Amino acid sequence: MRRTVWVVLVVLLVAWPLTYRYTSVGLDLESSRGQSVDQTFYRVRWPGNGSVLVGRIDEHRDASSGRVQQLDLGADVLKKARPIETHSTWNRLGFWWIHADVAGGDPPTDAAPHADRVWFVGVPHWLLVLLAAAAAVRSLVRGRGRGRDAEVVADRPGD
Repeated sequence: MRRTVWVVLVVLLVAWPLTYRYTSVGLDLESSRGQSVDQTFYRVRWPGNGSVLVGRIDEHRDASSGRVQQLDLGADVLKKARPIETHSTWNRLGFWWIHADVAGGDPPTDAAPHADRVWFVGVPHWLLVLLAAAAAVRSLVRGRGRGRDAEVVADRPGD
């Protein structure tokens, strides 16, 4: 567990500069509905503003535009940043809650302009680094504390 925390911290630190480029990775699901295809995308996305978003996008397309791929791994890596328009101080700080139901009458969002429905929650990448660093320091301190306890127990005279 201790090693895992440190690996996560290193990966987050190395990835930090890359959060200012657009990257989206996830799972693409499609199902045929007569003349249209329903598409659902589960994504981890770095829009290029230093935040990381996790969420879901629902879209549809014409069935004649290509064959249905029921399951596909999708990725778009290190492209030009596609910043999302900020609407609040929270957004400027890197915190996001994006929910748009265009099919239900909401206006489209620039997080996924062609989507029927969009749901994303996001946090600034620096917060993930801070949490991982705190976990790494905690594991280091707890590991050292356990070592001292073991020495004290080993030095006790027999009962």
